[in-house]
Amino acid sequence: MVEKVSHIPIRVMWRLYGSNDMVKDYTEFYIPFITVVDKVYAKIRNLTYRYMPNQMTLFPTETNQYDASLLRELLNNCIAHQDYTIGSRIYLDEFEDAVIISNPGSFLPGDIRNVLKPGYTAPYYRNQLLADAMVKFNMIDTVQMGIRKVFNIQRNRYFPMPDYDLSIPQKVAVKVYGKVLDENYTRLLFGRGDLSLETVFLLDRVQKRFILEKEQYKLLKKQGIIEGKIPNVYVSATIAEIIGEQAQYTKNKAMDDQYYMDLIINYLQQFKNGTKADFVKLLGDKLSDVLDNKQKGNKVRYLLEIMHKKGMIERTSDNRRTGSWQLAKKNEL
Repeated sequence: MVEKVSHIPIRVMWRLYGSNDMVKDYTEFYIPFITVVDKVYAKIRNLTYRYMPNQMTLFPTETNQYDASLLRELLNNCIAHQDYTIGSRIYLDEFEDAVIISNPGSFLPGDIRNVLKPGYTAPYYRNQLLADAMVKFNMIDTVQMGIRKVFNIQRNRYFPMPDYDLSIPQKVAVKVYGKVLDENYTRLLFGRGDLSLETVFLLDRVQKRFILEKEQYKLLKKQGIIEGKIPNVYVSATIAEIIGEQAQYTKNKAMDDQYYMDLIINYLQQFKNGTKADFVKLLGDKLSDVLDNKQKGNKVRYLLEIMHKKGMIERTSDNRRTGSWQLAKKNEL
């Protein structure tokens, strides 16, 4: 059965947003679509971006914020695969350091991770005749899978992976970054060209502070490229050596408990007594960088309990809430 299209969306809209997230400028483009992509691309402020993908040179790499073939592939995919029965526009929203392209229609693969797997084949094409015609005009690539191509382009530039937002029914939005987010991630991609696209995707999730699923965590952990526990995951020592971040790794890994206990003992020898808040302040910049303030407080509480059980320190009063700690009699100098 052929669906009737009551309103054919013949418009692609480019919108420029300022730093206050207000629209500063916009332009609508109309059919024929074969010429639209070049016109939209011409509107984008594709500035020169400079960054350091490694520490082996003092000269930064220069590139455009956005790869032309990447934007071309995404926009043409919107034209080929949108749901024309909905009657909506294609939007390209340009921000200072990213562009978001949105398109009407559901995401046929269901999950972006499915597309990134080797050998993935699309179940079908929503507009098969249109897609075939666009392939013949070299507008899209259905053999190499356009989405995988887009991800590999960003990977080869050592840039963040695109973010696909499928949270709104009958709408697909993809965010393309025009800058480096985490230098460690960038240096990692530079030093490890052997990583699979699926692995790079998961590492990108780590740099964006997304919480990994257990199976995702296990996959990265098995390869020895992350350490820590969910949700506090960071680059492992092996990778830190590659990207020259041994110092940051040491801060993430932190010291052993005995080191912290010795600091508390030294504090009490000098100042006679101290509260938990005093010890949090004492150890705050020495505890692992992957711990937030609450977790650092819990760590100090744990250390005090261990020291108390070992007879190293004792409370100055029975009030656990307001009381302070002092050296046990046997530890006094």
